[in-house]
Amino acid sequence: MPLSILTMHGLLLFIGAELVFSLTPGPTVMLISAYGFKGGMRDALAAIAGTQTGNALWYVICVTGLGALVTASPLLFKAIKLAGAAYLVWLGAVSIWKSLRAASDSHGPRLLGKPYIQATLTQLGNPKAILFFGALVPQFLDTHARLLPQYLIMFVITFIGESIILTGYGWLAAHGGRIASGFNGSGHAVWRERISGAVLIVLGVLAAGA
Repeated sequence: MPLSILTMHGLLLFIGAELVFSLTPGPTVMLISAYGFKGGMRDALAAIAGTQTGNALWYVICVTGLGALVTASPLLFKAIKLAGAAYLVWLGAVSIWKSLRAASDSHGPRLLGKPYIQATLTQLGNPKAILFFGALVPQFLDTHARLLPQYLIMFVITFIGESIILTGYGWLAAHGGRIASGFNGSGHAVWRERISGAVLIVLGVLAAGA
C-alpha cells in the first residue's frame, strides 16, 4: 500500500524520517552551535531563522519542479556545494582575522554579526537539502488528492521538527559558552572567535570533500 501523508501511518513515518534527519549533525548544526557558543542564544536563534529561510526556499524550489534542474545536473550540484563550502571557509577566516586584530582589546572582539543572513546563505549553498526534499516528499504524496495541502502538511512538520531540535543544539552551545566565559574573562571572547572560526573552516573543507 503506497504511503500517504494523509494517512496516520504515513504521517508518523514522515515525522520519524524528519526527526532522524534533523538530529543528524551537519553543517547547519555546526553553524548554529558556533553562533550559540560565541554569541549566545540570541545569535543561535537568528541563525536558526536563517536556516529555516533557506530550507523554505529549497522546499519551494523542490515542490514547484525547479529542483529537477539541480538534481539532474551533477555540475550544477557541485558548483552550489563548492560555493557553500567556500562561504563557510571565508566566514571562518574572517572570524579568526577579527580575533587577531582584537586580541589586545579588553572587551574582546566583536561577534561575526548578521547570523541570520549568513545562515540563510550557508543553507542555500547546501544542495543536499533539496536532495532530501526531492527524495522524501514524493514518497508521501497521494496523487489522487490535492497536492498543495499535502505539501503544506509536510512543510509544517519539517519546520516545527527542525526548529525544536536546532533550538536544542543552540541552547546547549550557548550554555557551554556561558560556562566557559566564567573561567577566562574577557580573553574568552578572543578564543571563542578563534575556535568558532577554526570550526567553520574545517566544516567548509569537509563539506567540499564530501
